[in-house]
Amino acid sequence: MTTPRSLYILIVLFCVSSINTYAQEELSLDDCIKIALKNNYQIKRAENSALIAKSNRVQALLEYLPNLNAAINYRIDIGPTFDNNTGTFVNRTTRRSNPGIASTFIIFNGLRNTYQYKRTQNQEESSQFALESAKIDTESGVLAAYLNVVLDRERIKIANERVKLLSEQLNREVKRESVGVGNLESVYNFKSQLANENLNLVNLTNTLKADKLRLIQLLSLKEDRDYEIKQYELEENEFLVKVDPFESVLNSALGYSPQLKSARSDFKVSKFRLKEVGSGYSPTFSVSAGIGSLFSSNNTFIDSNGEEQVESFSNQLRQNEGEFINFNLDIPIFNKFRTRRDVQVARLNLANAEYTQNEAEQAVRNNIQQVYLDLVSAQETYKASLENLNSLNQSFQFVKKRYDTGNTDFYTYLESLNNKNRAEIELANAKYSIIFRKKILNLLQGV
Repeated sequence: MTTPRSLYILIVLFCVSSINTYAQEELSLDDCIKIALKNNYQIKRAENSALIAKSNRVQALLEYLPNLNAAINYRIDIGPTFDNNTGTFVNRTTRRSNPGIASTFIIFNGLRNTYQYKRTQNQEESSQFALESAKIDTESGVLAAYLNVVLDRERIKIANERVKLLSEQLNREVKRESVGVGNLESVYNFKSQLANENLNLVNLTNTLKADKLRLIQLLSLKEDRDYEIKQYELEENEFLVKVDPFESVLNSALGYSPQLKSARSDFKVSKFRLKEVGSGYSPTFSVSAGIGSLFSSNNTFIDSNGEEQVESFSNQLRQNEGEFINFNLDIPIFNKFRTRRDVQVARLNLANAEYTQNEAEQAVRNNIQQVYLDLVSAQETYKASLENLNSLNQSFQFVKKRYDTGNTDFYTYLESLNNKNRAEIELANAKYSIIFRKKILNLLQGV
């Protein structure tokens, strides 16, 4: 029997279990990247495309082999017919069968099989590069989304400190006014500014929620759970990174880029496709060989009782067994201009593939230029912001003391505070931008 104490313990354990079940799941940057690479549908489609391309390449290789077919039929002719088995013309119901097995080997068809195999080989390479490109795109997207969440939190942190400072100043002015050494104008000014800061804090919080939701959606996670995005912990001087010269970075990215390699492989695919369809102008030379036999109900014999009997199926197969070998030359003369149409389409596709290749190279250049510029700019901003913030901190402390002693007005105090907070935000943006832009730049170089 369950005692009240035991029942109480069970209830407590159940509550603790429920709390653990619905506890927040913390996700670090590495966690987000791993989850995105696992759940991303673009990557899954690219993986399936790679498997399809591999299957097509294997099939193209098998096209070099001869085919092998077995066939058997059973035919009933009613009325007059010529029987090939007996070599006679008969006028009755005839049952016959022509079982056999045959193989055909194409000796020459304008190198169609060779071009087809090279085409599928490059298609497989292109699909593998496309898969790697999809992974890079996914990881870059996660880095950008994670950066937004991190920067949102930094802005909220600064806004909270600002609200706290203004609240302390408001309380101070309220006390000063209550003892007759302050004035209501300062109280109202701080109340108004504090209300604006609280509204700004709400907006920043909503922005954080929206950016966090975008990151969760990018990871293809269920929205019915509560996820907590871990703050990225800055290491000592991690943002003071050395940047290689632009030309070195660009050449490294162009040499590594799976996107560009995929486009180059697609260009080769189109080139071999043009040769493949062009082989339709060439004659095809093949050889066939096989073995077969005949059965006919007209193949009869007189038994010992003087009655006519049909020779058994197995006996006829042995008696009529024959082999053949056939050399065949097909010369295309007119096929309603299908080959010419296919060649024209293949040439246009080859031109488009060249445009796509050039476009992919330009896209890599543009992307590297933008990320590199953002990184260099962030470094310059960091140096300037650090020096600027140190000066503005000193200036604000000086202005704050003057305001506290009544030697300056509220608007001078607020302007000094605004300048200091802007410098804090710029410094935080620069720090994290350096780190994440460097990560993206390394990703684009395959480092």
